[in-house]
Amino acid sequence: MKNIYKKIFFSPFFLLIIFISLISGLFKDVIALFFIIMVHEAGHVLVSTLFGWDIKRIDITIAGGFITYDEEIDKPFKEEILIAIAGFLFQGLLFIICALLNHFEIINNKLFFMINKYNISIFLFNVLPIVPLDGSKLLLTFFSMFLPYKKSLKLINVVSALMLLVVIIYFLLFNEKIEYGYIITISFVISKIIHHIKDVPYLFNRLLFERFLYGTSARNYVYVKDGKIDSFRRRKKHYFLIGKHYYDEKFVLSKRFD
Repeated sequence: MKNIYKKIFFSPFFLLIIFISLISGLFKDVIALFFIIMVHEAGHVLVSTLFGWDIKRIDITIAGGFITYDEEIDKPFKEEILIAIAGFLFQGLLFIICALLNHFEIINNKLFFMINKYNISIFLFNVLPIVPLDGSKLLLTFFSMFLPYKKSLKLINVVSALMLLVVIIYFLLFNEKIEYGYIITISFVISKIIHHIKDVPYLFNRLLFERFLYGTSARNYVYVKDGKIDSFRRRKKHYFLIGKHYYDEKFVLSKRFD
């Protein structure tokens, strides 16, 4: 947690929105939105720190905050899940605190309803299974528990694209006026999905290389009868059938990377 503020970076678009809010009378709304985003990210940061994850940077964008870690891919599933839901839990805690402050008339109804409106909006937005939102991280972790990692990455990209299409259709059908904020946010998400699609080979090979270098503490193992490296799974030890014999993953990966 020490010097964590030095790892926070603001996107130019987000700073532009702050500037526009100053001259358009929406400064309170943007400050409330920014405060909720920081509360959400504080949840991720706190739980990440408890698990000893190394935070590389925190980017604050128009679509929320995004944390980049300097960690191996094959982290325990339990840690990934708890870190992903920590932001939602902190938002829930914020709602309870604001409700109590409103109850005791420390903050008025107008401020309480404004904060609550943005709090719910950010919650619903982040729970969507769309890359790079928290909902997609939870779903990717769930896929990775039962499917090969490469297949999980491809599947989360398909789910993200389909869900984003549903969101776009919803806005086109039920919103009389499409605001610039929606267009910028959707464009940002599309760019992230495209980037993630391109990153599938890199992420998969990074997992293999990390396993080659460091091995795994996983106790469960699987037998890969087709002998294909694409069947490689997270948090599992592997035995690959090559010819008539099974070989452990260390042997197979050494052939790939030596």
